[in-house]
Amino acid sequence: MQAARTVYRYWITLLWLAVVVQISAAAYGAFYSADKLSSQSGPDEGRTISETVFDHGFAFHTAFGYLIFLASVVLLVVALFARLGKRNTWLAAAVPVAVAVQIVLAWISEGVHGVGILHGLNALVIFGVTGYLTGEAWRAHRASTSGAAA
Repeated sequence: MQAARTVYRYWITLLWLAVVVQISAAAYGAFYSADKLSSQSGPDEGRTISETVFDHGFAFHTAFGYLIFLASVVLLVVALFARLGKRNTWLAAAVPVAVAVQIVLAWISEGVHGVGILHGLNALVIFGVTGYLTGEAWRAHRASTSGAAA
């Protein structure tokens, strides 16, 4: 069980860092697309960028999101083995659910752009939950090591 908790602690930390990278990749895609749009000549009205240019800016964000989903499913499995207690296990279970919702929101946002707001807000939820679980894992580790040293 201790080995599972160690794996969990590092895995949730990596997952939280991956979420930070994912949010940063979305910002990159947005600013890359905006730059390509503003660098075109012509009047302000009616300027467009190609799907290829847009995809170039967001390709990493899209692909990495699916990897985060797989990593969040692994997180749940590791959390079950680590026996973290009811609350943290439920929160670990919420992560793959929230990431799955995130993917669905992205799909819907392609047709209903206003849903993109929920995609952004849900990213903050995922960031918060994974950050909280990361902090909890490291606090529990410090408490167990300082208790063993006393």
